[in-house]
Amino acid sequence: MRSMISVVAMLAVSALFACGGSTSPYTGGGGGGGGGGGGGGSGDITVSNNYFTPTQFTATHGVPVTWTWASAGVTHNITFDDGAPGSGNMSSGTFSRTFDTPGTYTYYCSIHGKAVMNGEVVVQ
Repeated sequence: MRSMISVVAMLAVSALFACGGSTSPYTGGGGGGGGGGGGGGSGDITVSNNYFTPTQFTATHGVPVTWTWASAGVTHNITFDDGAPGSGNMSSGTFSRTFDTPGTYTYYCSIHGKAVMNGEVVVQ
């Protein structure tokens, strides 16, 4: 348990150094895309220090999926592999996308890269 806490603490410190300020015009909010959601409501997926929770989210087509930034002041983004508009760089707020077609949609934070910070939405 103690080693797990140490790992989490090291990741948090690393994220603070890796995610300095943003010069992006995006300050929060967002929307876009086409099709499906997961259970409805805000905060379906949490954007935290170098990870998304959950990393795999099951959504219903036609219902918005919402990402909520949990670590205010740390800049991340949602970049979709299918080329759909993403969130832009944000350090707080929410971003939503509705998926109209069933399938698996992968995404990542382009600031930290796919190997570090990635997830997928499985639309049914």
